[in-house]
Amino acid sequence: MGGKSSPSNSQMVQFEMEQANEAKQKEADRQARLNVGKEAIDKLFGADNFGDAFYNKYNKASLDYTLPQLETQYGKAKRDMTYDLARAGTLRSTAAGEAQGYLENENAVNEAALRAKADTDTASLRQSIASQQQQAYNQLYATEDPAVAANAATHAVANAQIAQPNISPLGDLFKPLIIGATSGLGSYASDAGVYKNLKANSPTGSGSLTTTY
Repeated sequence: MGGKSSPSNSQMVQFEMEQANEAKQKEADRQARLNVGKEAIDKLFGADNFGDAFYNKYNKASLDYTLPQLETQYGKAKRDMTYDLARAGTLRSTAAGEAQGYLENENAVNEAALRAKADTDTASLRQSIASQQQQAYNQLYATEDPAVAANAATHAVANAQIAQPNISPLGDLFKPLIIGATSGLGSYASDAGVYKNLKANSPTGSGSLTTTY
């Protein structure tokens, strides 16, 4: 009887091997494209663009804006306190020394809060940039096109490099010490409730003091 003969076992094996080799080569080509894209993304988001120098500059930009304002407010608060002490006739008293201590403590609390905020904002920027890098990876794996992913990453990096701290003028960080001539600070300071006079007026919500003496 006529007709086509079935493929031999050796032909089937050869065909399967060719298919396997083709699939293996396709996967190797795919991995090569992904590696090229990943290397490009890693370089764009690497230390050359986003090293410690970049984040330190960002942190410093925040403090360069806020700390001079704090210094100005502290100077004014100190002048006002000195004037009020002189007017009350207590400039050289123990009360004056304690008042200065309160003011310096309040200044230290405010400065620590501003530095902590700068650190928190810098950490948020690090996290944002890491998230953008992950998005670039996701696009690379979705498209398997290293050029498309690298172009998107380049755009994201360019925007991140010009990021500036979200800053605005500081509110009043120091509550004035209300100084009178009728009583001394010592008796007030001995009151167990003195710390209740700390007002939520610093950048972290604590640290301002109103004292009557």
